[in-house]
Amino acid sequence: MAEQAVLERDALEAVAEGFRFNAMKLPSLPEVTQKVRAIAAAPDFAVEDLAAEILRDAALTARLIRVANSPLLRGRQEVRTLAQAITRLGFFFVRDLVTALALEHAYEARTAAVRQLQQRISRHSRDVAAVAQVLARHCTELPPEQALVAGLLHCIGALPLLAAVDEAQIAHFEASDAMAMIERHHGEIGTALLRHWHFPEDIAGVPQGYQLGADERAALRLADIVAVANVLSRDLDGPAEARPDLAALPAARKLGLDSAEDFYACEAMQIDLQKSRGLLG
Repeated sequence: MAEQAVLERDALEAVAEGFRFNAMKLPSLPEVTQKVRAIAAAPDFAVEDLAAEILRDAALTARLIRVANSPLLRGRQEVRTLAQAITRLGFFFVRDLVTALALEHAYEARTAAVRQLQQRISRHSRDVAAVAQVLARHCTELPPEQALVAGLLHCIGALPLLAAVDEAQIAHFEASDAMAMIERHHGEIGTALLRHWHFPEDIAGVPQGYQLGADERAALRLADIVAVANVLSRDLDGPAEARPDLAALPAARKLGLDSAEDFYACEAMQIDLQKSRGLLG
């Protein structure tokens, strides 16, 4: 217990120092995303400018074209070039999706234990993103593309915490202790990080907002969609008896979901879920 407290204290101090001195292990966006966001912010930017920068990263290029050709987004003709993908998806969605996808590999863990936690969180974030996209499409009028990005980034605050644990080089720590620390603190850190990177507030507020609970009188937010997606994604492939209870989740009522069965029993949503999960792979 004492080691857990020391681990948590040191990790939080390292993250706080990173914000103060812009020296966190995850203080700035990967280079390609910095340039993409700068180009998209210019008043006279063109599709060709954005495409030329993204083309420097073959993996990102392939994933964007794959997204543009997804059955969930696909138009009448197949997208074959990055410029076509950007035109179909939209400048600002591409900007935010490139950021979310690049951040999956922004930090390379040095220890096997931290690497496993990082992979576990990444898998969970992709599942949350897939469910959020489906919920937005079928239950709301909010853009499914924004819900997808919000889901991918909802746990971004975990990365600097994992980096701090990795730097501490503690050979023996319980994964459950590290996950408990992340659950307690990633929301506030994630929102601060996204604001630091000048994300739009409806996305920047998601890491903290999805944990706070919904105000049923307020307008539906991306954070509400992610809150429900976070619960539904916990056991997507498990047995029916393990499915979560949504009765006590105000955000679910805002989406018109009385129970998890409203989601699992909807054939259209399940078909789209498999497509979205395959898309994020």
